[in-house]
Amino acid sequence: MKRIVEATAIQTEMNVRAGMIRVEDTQARAARIDPMRRFVPVPYTALLPVMGRLVHLETNSSRVLSHLVKLFAQYEGAVSGSPSFHWRIVVDSAVEVSPPWPQRSTFSEDGLRFAQFGQRNFIAVDLEAREAVAFIAEGLLEDEPGFTSPFIDTLFYMTTGGLGLVPLTAACVSSRTKGLLVMGAPNQGKTTASYLATQGELTFHSDQSVFLEIGSGELRAWGDFVPVAFRPETLQFLPELASRTRAFSYCDFSFCYLDKHKRGSSLPGFVIPICCVVLERDSSSVPRLVRLAKSEFSNVLSMYVAFRDDDRFGEQRLKTLTMLAEVPAYRLAYGRDPAIAAPFFSHLLTRHDV
Repeated sequence: MKRIVEATAIQTEMNVRAGMIRVEDTQARAARIDPMRRFVPVPYTALLPVMGRLVHLETNSSRVLSHLVKLFAQYEGAVSGSPSFHWRIVVDSAVEVSPPWPQRSTFSEDGLRFAQFGQRNFIAVDLEAREAVAFIAEGLLEDEPGFTSPFIDTLFYMTTGGLGLVPLTAACVSSRTKGLLVMGAPNQGKTTASYLATQGELTFHSDQSVFLEIGSGELRAWGDFVPVAFRPETLQFLPELASRTRAFSYCDFSFCYLDKHKRGSSLPGFVIPICCVVLERDSSSVPRLVRLAKSEFSNVLSMYVAFRDDDRFGEQRLKTLTMLAEVPAYRLAYGRDPAIAAPFFSHLLTRHDV
């Protein structure tokens, strides 16, 4: 294929010089020769610190470079060694696609993963080669919240196994390096309760996902990098969010996105989970905090694995979840208002911080 492209390019140049074809025609033919944009120059590069690892980024867009450097700045720290993954992100100004974001469809088989947003935007991941290629229309890049989620977080989820991480659907707050994982079905108040709990001395790490790993014999949890996503009805109870959030819609879902602040701390970017709580909203008029048996919590955990990875990562996932099952866990049944649940978070962290 490479030789065919080179020969075609030489012949085209000769025809241009002879006046047989126009330069505009040459550009159009070049695009047809390279429909996947494999040979588009990617002059912008960076080594991104990502949860204690390095990802090598190549792109043809300074905006993509700037956005991702800023997005992953929260994981800055002592990161050394070779990149764990290679990301190539190509932006095409010739494709006319604009928000709202097209619906996502995905495919996975034998170490290859593919996600498509409409007809002209896609992500392809090769786990064996540790490489990912993404193609996005410039019009969609204009929507920075949507570019972060669902586009970049989809790319990241499809590479987590290869990075040695296990994604878990959970919010996370902490007291210094000790973390509390907050779980529950959708619309149980995880985001709002976590936000309210961190109005005091606790630190907010994530409201959607945490990424688990075992390092130096201990379980670690990294917060995600996506904006905090509140449901629109939440603004009725927290009106101060109206001026601090941006509306975003994807398919049938609507959210109000709140940008996270950079960590700005000498503490490591990860926390050590010392406790977990599963929220059950609208299930008790009086708050009830009940300790879960280890066997019950272990069975519950599989429900919260955020991405069903290949079997090749099965042992990695099993070891991580087995270690998490050793952490004290509770079920908190409460009424409608997440403000009722929030004080329990600090209480649980204090109880188990020994």
